[in-house]
Amino acid sequence: MSVSFFDMLKSIFLGSSTKEDEPEEESLLHIGWQQREENFYPSLFGEPEGAPKLLTEEIFKQDFGRNAVHPFWLHHGVLTFPPTNERTTWLYATSGMSNAFDSEIEEWSGLGVEYILETAEKSDWAADKLARLMTFNLLIAAGHYKDQSDLRVGSVVRLGLPVDGNENCILRNFIALSPCTTTPEFQLVTGKVELLQMIAISDAEAEFADQEGHDALAQKLTGANHHQVIAPRRSSVI
Repeated sequence: MSVSFFDMLKSIFLGSSTKEDEPEEESLLHIGWQQREENFYPSLFGEPEGAPKLLTEEIFKQDFGRNAVHPFWLHHGVLTFPPTNERTTWLYATSGMSNAFDSEIEEWSGLGVEYILETAEKSDWAADKLARLMTFNLLIAAGHYKDQSDLRVGSVVRLGLPVDGNENCILRNFIALSPCTTTPEFQLVTGKVELLQMIAISDAEAEFADQEGHDALAQKLTGANHHQVIAPRRSSVI
């Protein structure tokens, strides 16, 4: 029998328990977590494949030079969703930034955001890069980058290296845009959650977004059919 991401994390937080010794009421944290993992994500993206890619201490240390890692962050992960009858792409979605760890109801649940990324084929680099984008946003929220705002629609993240690790790939940055084929928001018991679609872009496209705005770049990407699915071998639209 398969175990859901929520059930796996629930066992981490609550430990193994029998039906008799389980708490009568679960925290709002776990209820919201369950809503996202077992209701909203499956209804939007289908059933996930395999185990999630969880954040690790190595990502924080090696990629961002941070030795102090909040233990809750290591339960954040990226889920992989294969194509469905309604969607031909592979979709990757973060899970954890919208957790309300204080179990309080606010307008926005936790950081109020999760990220998605789509590719035409199953791509290990996609989950890896999405995990690092999530790590970056968590560190921003924790105040590690004083001059950096949290990632929102229009935010550009400059990686300085090809998104898929291939030197022939000119896509070396990400921009956060509103999803074009799925709902941009959903409601958990602990508050709202915004979905941001991460799109890989070239250096020239990143500069264009800085100068002309993300809407102008989104129009060009949409016109070239690159506003949804990341194609690492594509040419720049600028």
